Parts: sequence; structure tokens; C-alpha cells
Amino acid sequence: MNNLKLSLPKYMQVTCRRVLFLLFFYFLTRVHFLIWNWELYSRHSLGSLLKPFFLGLRFDLSALLFINIPFLLFWFCIYFCWPYFLSAFNFKIQEKIKRGEQCPASSSKRMLVVEKGLFVCVNGFFLGLNIADSEFSKFIGKRLSSEYFLLHQDVEQHLLSIFWTYRYLLIQWFLLLGLLYYFYPSDSEEKKHTVPDLTFKSLSFFKKCFEVLLWFTLIILGMRGGIQLKPLHPMDAFFNSHHELGLLTTNTPFNLIKSRPNEEVNTTRYFKEDREPILNLKNANILTRPPLGTFKEYNVVVIIVESLSLEYTGAANDYPGYTPFLDQLAKKSLFFPHHFANARRSIDGVPAVLCGIPALMAESLLTTSFSNNRLECLPKVLREQGYSSYFLHGAKNGSMRFDTFSHIAGFDNFIGLDQYPKNNREDFDPYWGVADEPMLQYAIQVMDRAPKPAFLSVFTLSSHHPYFIPKHLRGRFKKGTLEIHESIGYADYALQQFFLTAQTKPWFHNTIFVITADHTQKTDQKKYQNVLGYYRVPLLIHVPQETENKIKLQKISPFDEGRIVQQIDIMPSLLDWLGVENKKRFLLGQSTFDLNKSPKAYIAVDGYWILDDKNLVYFDRKEINSEVFTHNNTYDLVLQKISQQEIKKMSLVEYLLSAAHYFNMGMINNTLYDWEKEIKY
Repeated sequence: MNNLKLSLPKYMQVTCRRVLFLLFFYFLTRVHFLIWNWELYSRHSLGSLLKPFFLGLRFDLSALLFINIPFLLFWFCIYFCWPYFLSAFNFKIQEKIKRGEQCPASSSKRMLVVEKGLFVCVNGFFLGLNIADSEFSKFIGKRLSSEYFLLHQDVEQHLLSIFWTYRYLLIQWFLLLGLLYYFYPSDSEEKKHTVPDLTFKSLSFFKKCFEVLLWFTLIILGMRGGIQLKPLHPMDAFFNSHHELGLLTTNTPFNLIKSRPNEEVNTTRYFKEDREPILNLKNANILTRPPLGTFKEYNVVVIIVESLSLEYTGAANDYPGYTPFLDQLAKKSLFFPHHFANARRSIDGVPAVLCGIPALMAESLLTTSFSNNRLECLPKVLREQGYSSYFLHGAKNGSMRFDTFSHIAGFDNFIGLDQYPKNNREDFDPYWGVADEPMLQYAIQVMDRAPKPAFLSVFTLSSHHPYFIPKHLRGRFKKGTLEIHESIGYADYALQQFFLTAQTKPWFHNTIFVITADHTQKTDQKKYQNVLGYYRVPLLIHVPQETENKIKLQKISPFDEGRIVQQIDIMPSLLDWLGVENKKRFLLGQSTFDLNKSPKAYIAVDGYWILDDKNLVYFDRKEINSEVFTHNNTYDLVLQKISQQEIKKMSLVEYLLSAAHYFNMGMINNTLYDWEKEIKY
């Protein structure tokens, strides 16, 4: 009894040591994420911040077990199976075994050196993704997922620029690789084992079989995240409505492993029949009067400025901002300070503005099979009214698939880098394509020769990383406190030059100009560091001479600049002003000029969020952690103590579920615009 030892087999010891070793490094990268994004977490208590570290262990263990499957099998073979394989081919060892002597677990030190190198490289790569995501998540508000590999060409084009800009992260990654290699838990003990008798009749045979079966069962449970009914999912990281705590709980390797490019749309049916949600949306959003037609047959120019957060403007804030021209133009325009993007990515924001389609899927519409669905976007609807249409984006053709999207949306013409004139090298930046000022000036030339009426949309790019500014303008704009601020100043300057040139054109005074953004970007202002702040983008609607006289305009087209507006409201609002009755319209979104309708805004991030003039509701798709907040004019969110049952009974939640049901079923069945069939008796 005194000699009895409870010890794990060698392969279990080695595996446990190295798993614990990796868990410590995942802990370090989580600390890195916390510190790097401290502006998101500074308002949370210590207890709130410790919880993601505790819950995150499941995600870390699952990720590292998936990643290290080859090594797990290798360790099992080298410390358990190797002596038997070796003895079959080595006569000297066969003789040792017959004499009951010990034999080496491996006869090659070189093999173990190679194994160590591969272990460090593979795990170092995935840990490096955690480090990179500390910065990348600031841009998109989520962890990296597999869908971004569908856009790998865009990343490859700018890889050197990205590495140079974030070289300090590279240095940190190299330091981590060094620590990983130096402290790698090698098997310091002499790697020798006695080969027991494992013939079928021996007791050792059954014991070892049970031992191995139990070991691999534990590994599988670790990979799936426990014994719960369904395997661990990225959504499980978001244990409350604080999105940033969910980002801290999960890790990027787990997100990549668990996300799938074909994970497209939620198939949950929230209503037995499609008719009920359709009627709810029809009553809430469709005009109950004829379209206003205030500016019938006017030209339309929609300018989508890359990453123009409301936070960067002076017009919406009590500080100067970085957009002096837009701030002045806002005084002569309808300016909506409570306008919200429906997405955090360009590939989602552009369809929201031009097609009225919100980002309610796990993957972007443009990268799914649903991109082949029927879409009734602004250019397609306006074509039936005799409009010519143009979409301009200065990046290389194929970037974000906007060239393909322009055709799906119904644009007659797409102008990208390939179509842009190449006679002036100074028009181009070395990273993306055509800089903002020359592209906007070229847009004026396109409008000059376009058959009227015309619809033209420009999506700018200079305020995208690496924030290129032409040489002759460097030092002209405020540097600001974030690296994007100076390029926002350049984008604002480009808009100023656009309007200075455009106002000399004959088509200028009968044109509706819309200026907005695709999504927000980095933030350093506290009031924007919450779920609503991450989606606040400006919206200006300018009609020369008309919007300057707001008293006169109010009489012919009632409006409320303090109203809640969202990107998907832009299309129905423009059609209302143009006097276009769109009978087969998309049921989400409403004209902001229909003051009889209750305004709403919604987004999908780790569940569904919906905002009206009183409440912000987070609806957890599992119906476990739904929450309700009151707000003061869309600011100062206050969490309310309401049960899950009461939340589900709220009329705002019924509307939200109607929207989700209609969108999901419409996407799956390609019937988004055929809703009238459902409401006919």
C-alpha cells in the first residue's frame, strides 16, 4: 500500500502540462485585449471584468484542443504507442522487451525538436490572431470570423501597409513567440518506458483500453465546451447586453473555428404564419398617403463617406470636430443627429443605404447565395421612372464585390479603378485606388454627361486605413487624437471642393444631395462608447435653396430633424420626396417625412436590438438574457428591471420579431417583395 502511487500515464502528463501552458498564453492575450481596448471597459467593475476571464476558459480550451489535434495524436503515439511500433522494426529493442528491460519512447531527438518548432509556429499563429484582433475589433465591433477570408484579396493587396502601420503589434507577437519557445514545457524526464503485456487476455489490456477511451472522451468534451445539449457557440460568449464583455470572453481562434462562411440566416420562425408579421410591418412602415412628390424628377446624388462617425463632426457635438465644411453645410440642410447605421462593415452599410436592406444575417448579404435574390434597390426603382444611374468607388474592381453589387442593385454603370482615367498619377493613392478629391470631381463630370434625371452614388475610400492624404495637402488638416481624424479632415475638404465645382453646373439646383457614412470607426469620446454610439453616423439631405429655407420647406414637406432615423430609411424617404410610389417595396424602413409613423432603428449584433423614442430593447435569440433600457433622446441608457416574459410581451419586441421573421423567411424563400400575396384572402 505504501508503494501505491496515483499517477497519470506519460502521454496524459505531457498533454496536461502543455494544455495548461497554452491556457496561460490565452489568458495573456485576453489581458492584452482588455488593456488595448480599455476605453470600452473602464466603466465596468472589477467583478464584471473577471467574469469574462472565468467564462473564457471554456472557449480557450475548446479552441486550443481543436488547433492541437495533430499534436494530441502525436503525443499519444510517441508516449503510448511508439514503443510497440518501434519494437516491431528494431530487433535490439525486441530483445530488450523480451528481457523486460526499458526502451526509449523515441529514438530521435530531432523529431522532438521538429515537434517543438511546429507547436510554437502553429499555436503562435493563432495566439497572434488574438493580438491582431485587439486592434481589428475596433474597426468592425466584433471578433474576426471566417467570412473575412472571402475578402482575402483586399487584405493581400495591402498586407505590407497593414504590417507597417501595426508594426508595434508585430513586435508584441514576436515577443510572444519567443516566450512560447523559451518556456515550452519539454519532457525533461528520461523518455523510457517499460512495455507491458497487452495481449488480449491480460488485465492490462482492458485497463489501458478504458484509460484511452476515457482520455479521448475528455478531449472531445473539451472541444465541444462541455456536456450541454449543443456544442459551445460564439454566441454563448455574450452572457449579457454588454457586447464588449462578450468580445472579451471569446477568443479569435474559437470564432474562426466555429464561424462558417455558409452560416447565413437565422431560420427561426417567430410566427406560425407569415401573414401576421407582414401586416404588422405594413401598418408600421408603409405610407398611408400618396408620396409627397416635393422634388419630383430631381436628380439624386448619394455620397457615402468611408468611416464618417457622427463623433467626428462638430455639428452634432459640443466640440469643433474634424468636418468644418460639413458643419456649415448642415445648417443649410436637413441634418439628422439621431441617425443610425444598420451595420459595422462597408459591405453591409452600402446595401443598407442604397437598397434599404439591414444587416440581419451572420454573414454579409453580398457574400452569401442570397446575393442572387431579387433586390429592389434605388437605381432599379428609379430606372422605371426614366433615371440613368451610376455607382462610383475608387478601389480596384472586385473590392468588397461592389462591382457585382452595382449590377445586382440595378445601376446602369459602375466606375471603379479600372474605369477611372489614368492620365494623372496624382489622383491615386498607393494603397486603395482613387483618392477622394479627384474621384468626387470625376463624379461631377459623370453627372455632366449623364442623361437626366440621373441617380449617382459615390462611395469614398481615403478615410479607410491607411488614411492616405495627397502630398500637397499633408499638414493642412488637424491630426486629432485618433489616426483616422486627419483623413476625415481630407474627406471633408474633398466634399467642399465637390460642392464648389458642382454649384457651377446647370443640374445643381434641381438635385437632392444625400451625405452619410457606411459605418462608424474608432472612438475616443465616452458618450459614443456604447451599443448606440457604435452605430451613430451623420445624415445630411441638401437641396440647394430649398433646405436653406426650412420654414418654407416645413409647409410643403413636414420634417423633424430630431427624429430617429436609420440607414434603411434613406431609400423610402427619397422615393417619398421624388413622388415615386413603390408598391412592391421592402417592408423594413420608412419615410422620415411621414411623421405619423413611429420611428425605429434596429441592428443585429449577438441578438437583435431595436430603438424607438422611449426604449432600447436587446432581444436575446435564446430568450434568456433579453434586456430593456430607457434613454434620454437616444443617450444616457438606463437598464430596467423587467422579466423575460414581460419583455417578450412588449409591442416593440413584437415589431422586432415581425421584422426578423419577415426578413429571414423572405431571404430563404426569395419573397421579400412578394408580401402582398400573403395578405390577400
